[in-house]
Amino acid sequence: MYYNRTISKRLAGLLETGGELRWLFDFVKNHEELDFLIGKNNSKEWISVYRGLTRIITIQPINSSSVLIDADDKYKAISPNLYGQKNLSKNYQNEIEYIITQIEQNRKFDRYFKNKKEGFYQNKLSRIFGICGKPDTNFVIIDKEAVIGYSDQAEKDNLFGNLQQKYKQLQREISDLNPERYGRDLGKKAIGNELDFLALDKDGNILLIEYKHGTNTSGIYLSPLQIGLYNDIFTSFPKNELESAVFEMLEQKKNIGLINPNWKKPNAIKDIIPVLIISEFNYKSSAKIKFDEILQFTRKQLGSNFLNNIQTFNFTMKDGLSKW
Repeated sequence: MYYNRTISKRLAGLLETGGELRWLFDFVKNHEELDFLIGKNNSKEWISVYRGLTRIITIQPINSSSVLIDADDKYKAISPNLYGQKNLSKNYQNEIEYIITQIEQNRKFDRYFKNKKEGFYQNKLSRIFGICGKPDTNFVIIDKEAVIGYSDQAEKDNLFGNLQQKYKQLQREISDLNPERYGRDLGKKAIGNELDFLALDKDGNILLIEYKHGTNTSGIYLSPLQIGLYNDIFTSFPKNELESAVFEMLEQKKNIGLINPNWKKPNAIKDIIPVLIISEFNYKSSAKIKFDEILQFTRKQLGSNFLNNIQTFNFTMKDGLSKW
């Protein structure tokens, strides 16, 4: 198992003050619909620009002086001049402006932001607690689409696969318990391996944040299983290694400006806290009652300590985060 998404100093330096891609940092920060995702795994590293859930640019180093600018083929067709091997010194701001304009004008490209659902609110959360964060925010987002890595498929099957099967079995049991109320064939429902946000609060707690839009009723009430899986994965990771990785990512993002440079680093990691954030929740929905039912059912199966420290919040643009 491994977890550290710190990118190389060379790639990070491109976005830092004075770097060849600092113009891209400023461009993204000044466009409220855009945000960065930086990271690496055991085979590659990247800087990506997202619009909501849509990745419009991925930058990967290919040699000491050039990068490969890539994206899905549908975006390459819109703006072919933007993509391919590029020299780092050239400013492609006009091309990015053009592709954003084309996305906004085409509904099939814009379904993950303009509808103000999941992509819209994930973007807002990411910016508020990231690139636009204040020195005194309660927490900062360290990583997005966070995953624990494995040395090979056998290790992943043995560690992650067994945990995943435990929660898929619980899905089947919930479906059998009351298929009309909770849904049929839940055992076939996928449980992903990417945590929406990994954050760090001022007290030194790692926050494992899963996000749901208020209209996603079944996603909300089944979220204890998804959150439980992530909690099992990250709490099984060696605490000293997790602390080292989180602090290293924190310092790199502060150096770039993806986290406010004046946000004070905690002395040590205190605890791991699972968190559910819901945007624009309709309190007439049955999701809250069913969420509590699923949580109690799962505690009967796995023990009363299951997610005993979970925190839940509603998020709106008007009021920010409030207890759910």
